[in-house]
This record gives sequence, C-alpha cells and structure tokens, in this order.
Amino acid sequence: MKYRNLFILLVLTIPVLGKDPAVVSGRVVDAASNSGISNVNLFIPSQGIGTATAKDGSFQLTFENGKDIQLFISHVGYSPSTLTLNGHTTDLIIKLNETFFQLEDVVVTSTRTEKLHKNVPVATEVISKKDIVDSGALNVAELLSSRSGVSLQTSVDGGSMLNILGMDSRYILILVDGQPVTGKFNNRVQLDHIATSDIQKVEIIKGPNSSLYGSEAMAGVVNIITNSGSSSLLNVSARYSGTENKLSNAGLAHGSSAFKLNWKKHWGPLIATFNGDVEKQETDKEIQQIEIDDIHKQTARGRLDWTMNDHHSFSLDGTIYNHDELGNSSLMDTETFIDRSRLSFSHDWSFSDDWTWKHSFQGHTYFRNYVQTRPWGDIETDDLTEEGSQEYEGMIHKRCGSNELNMGVELSKAEYISDRVENGKQTVSTNSVFGQYDLQLLKNIIAVMGTRLDKYNGDDPVMSPRVGLMYTLDRWKFRATWGKGFRTPSFMERFIDWNHVQFGYQVLGNPDLKPELSTGYTAGVEYVHPTIYQVSLMVYMTHFENLIEDYAIEPTVLSYHNIEEAVYKGLEIQSRWKISSTMLASWGINLIDNRDGDGDLIPNTQPISGYVRWSYQNPKKLWGVSIQTKWVGEYTPEEYDPQSGSYIRTDSPLPQHFITNMNSHIRLLDQLQLTLGIKNAGDHTNDRFGPFIGRAIYLELSTQIKGEKQ
Repeated sequence: MKYRNLFILLVLTIPVLGKDPAVVSGRVVDAASNSGISNVNLFIPSQGIGTATAKDGSFQLTFENGKDIQLFISHVGYSPSTLTLNGHTTDLIIKLNETFFQLEDVVVTSTRTEKLHKNVPVATEVISKKDIVDSGALNVAELLSSRSGVSLQTSVDGGSMLNILGMDSRYILILVDGQPVTGKFNNRVQLDHIATSDIQKVEIIKGPNSSLYGSEAMAGVVNIITNSGSSSLLNVSARYSGTENKLSNAGLAHGSSAFKLNWKKHWGPLIATFNGDVEKQETDKEIQQIEIDDIHKQTARGRLDWTMNDHHSFSLDGTIYNHDELGNSSLMDTETFIDRSRLSFSHDWSFSDDWTWKHSFQGHTYFRNYVQTRPWGDIETDDLTEEGSQEYEGMIHKRCGSNELNMGVELSKAEYISDRVENGKQTVSTNSVFGQYDLQLLKNIIAVMGTRLDKYNGDDPVMSPRVGLMYTLDRWKFRATWGKGFRTPSFMERFIDWNHVQFGYQVLGNPDLKPELSTGYTAGVEYVHPTIYQVSLMVYMTHFENLIEDYAIEPTVLSYHNIEEAVYKGLEIQSRWKISSTMLASWGINLIDNRDGDGDLIPNTQPISGYVRWSYQNPKKLWGVSIQTKWVGEYTPEEYDPQSGSYIRTDSPLPQHFITNMNSHIRLLDQLQLTLGIKNAGDHTNDRFGPFIGRAIYLELSTQIKGEKQ
C-alpha cells in the first residue's frame, strides 16, 4: 500500500515538475512618444492567462514555457501586436502604433471571417471604440445618428427609425455579434435599446448582403460587436444629464441618469464577463398627441468563455433587457413594458490549421405590452405582443493557402403572438444554406464570390448571389461589388388586423405579399497615406422590386401591397486626417437621390448631409476633447396621412441645420476620469419632425476599481 501511494504521488507530480515556468516582463510604450501606456491587455490564449500594464506601461507575466507561445497585445486606439515567447524575457520594450485609419483592425461582417480591414474587398465602415467614447452616446441610436448619410427619426410613440443612405431600416439587418435581433417595433429594431457601454466597435456594410445573412440585408448590414478584452477588471461609471431647460429651472431633481458596470475575471482557461446598464430618462419632448415623460431601461449581459485546448473552445452568452415607459398628455396616458432576452451557446472546433467548424444555438424572446388609458381612467387599449425564435447555425471554414472557403447552414423557427394578427398566432420556419469563396486572383487582386438559398414556409426559394473585387495599386485601392438581396414580408405586414382607436383608422394585413427584392452595385476608390491621411469615395445604386408600401383600401382602412420598383443611388466621401500625434480630424459627405418607379423622390429623403469631427488627446493621456458637427441640407419632408394612406408634402421645406456635440474628459487620478459633454449645443429642435430634444449637458464619473494581474 505504501509503495502504491508513493507511485501515485510520483505520477501526479511528474507533469507538474515537467512544467517549466517562465517570466516575461518589460514596458509597453507609444511608438511615437516612447511614453508608457497603461491598461494595455497582454494575453496568452493557449494558456488562458493575461495581465494589464501599470500606469507607466510596465508589466510582468508568468507563463508555462513551451514552443512558440503567442502573446497578444491590444489597447483601444492602438494597432494590436503579437509576439512569440521562448523562455525568460526581461526588459522587453513593446512599441504600439496609434490607430488612426483602422487599417489593421480585424473585421468580420463582410465575409463572416476575420480579415484585416485593408484586405477586405467589400467596403466596410468601422466605428471604433475611440469614436464611440468620443461621441458620448449612451446607445446605438445616438451613435449612428451623428454620422452623415444616417438619419434617425423618432416617432411620437417612442420608436426610433434608422435610415442609412435614404434606405429605411426595414432593409438594413441589425446584428449583435453576428446574430439578428428579435423583437421589432413597426418592423424596425429599436436601436435605443442597445447600450454602447459593452460595444467594442460597429461595422457597417452598405449594399445587398443577403448572400451571407438572408432576409432584411437587402440594403446593408450593421454589426454591433461587443467587448472582447482579455484582462480582468471592474469598471463602474455614473452619468447625469438634463436639458438646458431642466438644469436652469429644476436643478438635478429632473433629467436623465445612467449607471454602468463592467466586470471580467479569469480562472485559467475560463473567462467570465458581466455587463450591467441602468438608465433613467426624463425629457422635455412636447408633442401634441403623446408625450413620453419617463423611461427606465435595464440591461444585464453575462458571458462565459472556455478554451478547453488548442482545438476546442466554448461560449455561453445571455442578455436580458427591460424597458418601462410612461407618457401623459391631454388625450391619453400610456404605459409600455418591454422585455427582451437572448441565450446562445457556441462551439469552435479547429480540426487542423486549415479546417475549422463553428456552430451555435440561439434562443430569443420578446415581450411588449402597450396600455392606453383615458384621463378619466377607462382603458382604451391593452395590447400584448410576444415573439420567440430558435436558430441553429453551422459553418465550416477551409483555408487553402491564401484562399478561403466558407460553407454554412441555418435552421430557424420564429413565432409571433398578438391580438393584432390573424388567429392571434403565426409561425414561420426558415431553412438556409450559403457558401462563399475568397480568393487571391493575382498579387494585387482579391475577389469574393458567394451565394445563399433561403426557403421560408409559404414562399418560393430565394437565391442571393454576390461578387466583390478589389485591386490594389501602391496606396490606391479600387473596390466594386454586385449582389442581390431580399426581405420576406413581416408578420405584421401579412397578418395584422388592428383598429387604432386613438387616431381612428384600421390596418389589415395582406397574406399574398411577395418578398421584396434588390439588386445593388457599388464602386469605390480609396487612397491611404499610412501615417497622415485616408480618403475614400463610393458610388452606389440599388434597384428594388416588389417594395411593400402602405395604401388605403378605403378611407381610414389601410393595408399593404407590392409596388413595382424604386431606385436608390448616391455618392459618399469619407476622410480621416492625422494632423499631429495628438490631433485627429475626420469628415464625410453624402449625396442621395432615391426615387420610386414614377421618378418621384422617396418621402423624407435627405438629399445631402455631412459631418466634421475633430479630437485632441493630451500627449500624456491626461485629458482630451472631441467636437463633432453634423449638417443636414434643406429638404421638404412629407407626413403620412392615415386617412388617405399616402404621404403629403409639407407647405415649405425645412431649412438646413447643424447639430453639434462636444465631449471632453480629464483623468483626475490614475483610475478615475471625469467627462463633461454637451449634446445639440446649438439647441436646434423641430416640434413636427425632430429633433424633439434640445441642448443637453451631461457629467460622467468613471473608474476602474480593479485591474487584476494574472
């Protein structure tokens, strides 16, 4: 017995003794100034360990020595770097180059695989973490509305309608980490439900992308990518904001507030993450029919990542969102309750260096209850809507030298329950297969070819091909794409049967609607000076068929039908300029010409808009300031008339206007930062068409309570 126990002890000890611990230490510095950079993430994925740099950029990390150990170094605003470790290394100096043009960023949306931004043949716009922080936006709706070519129209009942390059958000697929968002208001995702605190970057692809993503991607894709930092931390922040009117008359008793918490912890190969957001809004928005007075939002997201070994990794991700909204007016008191949840499980399996299999299971639920009460207490409407969806997605990736092949399958089932729809409940099942081949034709020519087949129950199969090409000549890049897209009619458009008591009209669905189709073309040129400036120009045209439009069967009775066609076309110019090592400027302008089959301008198209952004960062990162102005040229809006089922042009055009946002921050202590910002500094408002909320000032205090080294 004694010898057997000794033998067991030796067997258990030998592997431990065989591990050769090694230490890597040194500093991470700015390549231009040689000053240390704090809070840089250093991570060894194969061992699930990492650390963060101290205030002066110094670090020390103990790891298990082995062959070709990869150390990944990353920090917001800098190009990531990778080093190979072999044994003890001390006094290491790692220089990071500040990122101004995102050329070294890894993007995934346009091809569904990780590629350097500069090597993607499909034009991809990236909103970086620095852009997000400088914007001061609390949610994605605020973030996107500050960009040229993007408008965000807020309806009287609270929903935010996104419009990119004049194209309604019904035709733009909204993704979070590559997955569609379930639960929509008026067939549109409410972007003000998605907080920015957990967002690493946003990728925007313009033009048909149904070859990879299916329905709704007929005009573009917006992929919201959440944080994936590697070091353990605990960040908290608190913000107060209010309009000029509230601050002047009621002090801090009214206004809006937001609280954010971000936590990440490592246990060897296991990484746990939690993000929480609580927001309270009290606005000055005055609308004759309805006034939204008080909004409460709560978001909680948890994630577990486990790297089992070099071949298998697993992720479990869950999100819960809750929204309570109160409104009061002379006509009606309203209450809206929204609950949204998502749970996903994914598994990545690397067979070898060339073969990878990725698959995931997704479950989404959406609950919305809308209650209208007359001032004397009678309940006018108690409207409940529920949505649920389940999806399986699998994709195999094969690397063939410099070429790549992706093939995948998606199986999904969606359910819609509402008193507004026929029979109270409707279900749609979808089966899809897709494939894409990325190939290096010549040394300076990259191409992408792909297609997708979608089969919705009750509809004919839809085929969506796409071809993209990029030619590189020194610092010039020329891109061109062609593709087809589609959008299947929504539950509401097919099956709604609802009387709108408050405004006196009825809406009936049309089960015979055909899917909307699009054919799109883009062509662009980009010039990049690696260290000074970047400028790009893109022209596009998208031809739509079978567009779904509201119409009046008879006065006050509305429905939907397919119209013949519409053509959306325009031009976009964007530029970034590194003025100095501490100063950056960017600007953009969009020209839009969207017309229906009769040649008439699509309602509420903003023909011209632009933006300018300037930011300064103190060389020692102690303080910084950013100013952004968006300009919208004169245009004539149109209002929807439910009596006639058509848009009616207003008597006079809206004059050009400017919206200016300012954001400044100062580091009070090593881990404590104060932010002061002003939204809509010029106090521009319009009671009929928005923006409804004028000047707002906010203060935010944020701190990293704990940055733990592993």
